[in-house]
Amino acid sequence: MVTTIEPYDHPAIFFVRILFTITYFTPYVSGLTLCVTRLAEAIAGRGHTVTVLTMKHESKLRPQETIRAVRIVRAAPIARLSKGFLSFAWLRHAWREARDHDVIIVNLPQMEGFLPALFGKLFGKRIVAIYHCEVILPDSFFNQIVQSFLEISNSVTLLFADRVVTYTRDFARHSRILVPYLRKAVYIYPPVPAPKSSPSVQKRLRAKIGKADVVIGVAARLAAEKGIEYLFEAIPLLKLKMKNVNFKIAVAGPMEPVGEVEYRKKIRTLVERYKRHIVFLGTIKPGEMGGFYSLLDVLVLPSVNSTEAFGMVQVEAMMMGVPVVVSDLPGVRVPIQKTGMGILVPPRNSAALSDAIVRIIKDPDGFRLHHNDTARIFQFERTVEAYEGLFT
Repeated sequence: MVTTIEPYDHPAIFFVRILFTITYFTPYVSGLTLCVTRLAEAIAGRGHTVTVLTMKHESKLRPQETIRAVRIVRAAPIARLSKGFLSFAWLRHAWREARDHDVIIVNLPQMEGFLPALFGKLFGKRIVAIYHCEVILPDSFFNQIVQSFLEISNSVTLLFADRVVTYTRDFARHSRILVPYLRKAVYIYPPVPAPKSSPSVQKRLRAKIGKADVVIGVAARLAAEKGIEYLFEAIPLLKLKMKNVNFKIAVAGPMEPVGEVEYRKKIRTLVERYKRHIVFLGTIKPGEMGGFYSLLDVLVLPSVNSTEAFGMVQVEAMMMGVPVVVSDLPGVRVPIQKTGMGILVPPRNSAALSDAIVRIIKDPDGFRLHHNDTARIFQFERTVEAYEGLFT
């Protein structure tokens, strides 16, 4: 039986010890790490004991520390495998932490996630698997092997899980990995707090962007699955359709994410060609993203595959009254379907991107009619309460 938690009304009746496991965690920045950070901190704020077991993805990071009431344990790796790691320390930490916690929340995709799930099962603990997205690695023989092992590991974790959480029914029904586990599926939107705009942040970012009649925003790390090249390739079309309009594409996000060396080379060529219209702002702190959205005329999410399963940034932009142009992908299309605050386009289609952007620029108010409903539909507290209801 498929379960949907609505209206997320599950108050806690006692405090529990919760272990989150995830490959990358703070200070690494991605939608997945941001989602887990928000959840862990919010749940700790409700009085629960929260630990995050993760990989020590940078040698300078501490083996253990506590940040905003969340205890972080980092397992030292002995080797890197594509975007994952090999670590004997993970085995030791996973055993100990699974034994000492009441609930294990495994954040997939995660190659090593099956170990805490297995140990949790042996200790009789409650296992929750959050299937955030799927990983589509660049095409090579080695990556095909890695991806096969990752999918097997994820499937084992899903088998052990008492509950499987994913963001939307739409994404779950289009995922070949999730389909066998729909009977224990729960659909909970990711945690998206309403952004706040600061005049000082606005001023700083406006200075970086420079003079522009129209600002087109992208909030994404520089990774192949984000499809940023298709937006850059739309620049000549935008110039034809918006004559005498000085437009800029402002990209906010990490410039050097793990495993994207070849993609950065590809992007660099396009940037050199269209540098008058492109500006990279680098990583912006989550609490300052409201200042970024406030400067935009439109936000574009040109993702190309199921590595993108929702796109929290589009909801944040909508909450600020900014219309969006988004790839028509399972799960990713849901916020627009719920709010009407944007246009869906086929993935990998620069012409469709340019058409949608121009349409919004010409009639922005037509896509802002329901922006006040966005915060109600994607209410942060409801999401946290839904997760709390899974383990209390």
